Amino acid sequence: MDSSYGGCTTHALYYLFKKLLERDYLERALDYPYLVRLNPSIPSKTRGNGAVALNIEIRDSVSIECVASDVAAALRDYITEVRGNTSRACVALALDEVGSRFRELYFKALTDFVHLDYIAKLVSESRDKLVLPLGFSEGCIGALAAIGWDRSRCTYELLIYRDVARAQTIERVVDTDTLAELDRHLEYRTFCNYDYEEERAISIPRGPDPVLLGIRGLDPVKLIDSVKNLKIGEAIGGWLLFKTNQASGAHLAPRASTELKPFRTGCLTGVVIDITTRPGGDVLLEITDGYGSMRAAVFKETGLTRYIRNLVLGDVVRVCGSTKLWDDLKHVLHVELVEVIDLVENYVKNNPKCPKCSARMKSAGRGKGFKCVKCGFKSRNLHLEATIKPREVGVGLYLPGCRSAKHLSIPAPLSKAELENCGVRPSSTADFYF
Repeated sequence: MDSSYGGCTTHALYYLFKKLLERDYLERALDYPYLVRLNPSIPSKTRGNGAVALNIEIRDSVSIECVASDVAAALRDYITEVRGNTSRACVALALDEVGSRFRELYFKALTDFVHLDYIAKLVSESRDKLVLPLGFSEGCIGALAAIGWDRSRCTYELLIYRDVARAQTIERVVDTDTLAELDRHLEYRTFCNYDYEEERAISIPRGPDPVLLGIRGLDPVKLIDSVKNLKIGEAIGGWLLFKTNQASGAHLAPRASTELKPFRTGCLTGVVIDITTRPGGDVLLEITDGYGSMRAAVFKETGLTRYIRNLVLGDVVRVCGSTKLWDDLKHVLHVELVEVIDLVENYVKNNPKCPKCSARMKSAGRGKGFKCVKCGFKSRNLHLEATIKPREVGVGLYLPGCRSAKHLSIPAPLSKAELENCGVRPSSTADFYF
């Protein structure tokens, strides 16, 4: 649904949801709408590689054929209006609880490349539980994966949409000072809406699309309440609150080096066997895990290189991210997260101190021992002193800053414990839209 003429996948769902309400098709909403981000390393992905879904109960008096027909018509109208590409769009109506095959598809679409033949087989096997009103297309990968999202970890995002008349303008009239203060109100449990180092609003898009801003948080009710602190200077076309896998790190599955093929995501644990700082400040690691070795690139923009530069050969680390092909046709893990598991003792060898005056001695020449330049003492029996050099990096987890964190990456303000509260459901449909 993405389009340079004002289209957006989440806005298409908002449009469709309003149509369903207008036709009085809904008995109740079973959960918040879903915004599901998928594998960020797929070359043919849309801008944010996102899919959306509604978990709803249709009234007994409404036939699924009627719903399917109206959904197809509404989305064709939307795509035509924003000059989008109808050939890739897909809508999937699951008529019952989905099975494990859809869960497997979600994980595969999140972490790997999914071939259309895989989807065709799944559709064929689920013929009695699935309706595709717009037909079969590449977009069905995301649509079916969104249905299979397991919701084991989640955050929330409140997307505020613009008035239709301003959807194609770039400038948003939002007071960024009030937005900068939002994450400092800890009671609202919002995060990564403003970059305090760059003094830039992260939650305000910079392109011509219908999203005015998207506020991220951990509590759906408090997230809606937090908007009262913002000063918005343009008309609002509506809003919708999504439950999402954003900022959850759900795509970072443990893998062996031999499993991290191009376009896969995952985590590699192993020993550092080479470190190279490249021009510009990026750091290239080579890591072996016993099955093989692999290169891992840590980019300066992530903010992680300040720690990674202090690693030495022999350190044990876990690096997580997306695998991509470089110009030399070798695959490299683009790192989003680093965990330092174990550090080797880094020894420094120094000349011995003079036994008489304690000054640091110098070499007297090859095979001649040491001499003291201060008092003149000489000795062939003294040896270099080995001392442990303090490390400037410690054991622990290192996460990217908000401005460089990708949609799925866990940003520095969050921890896994904060991502477990996914059981919150709306008390009514009116709780998550306007």
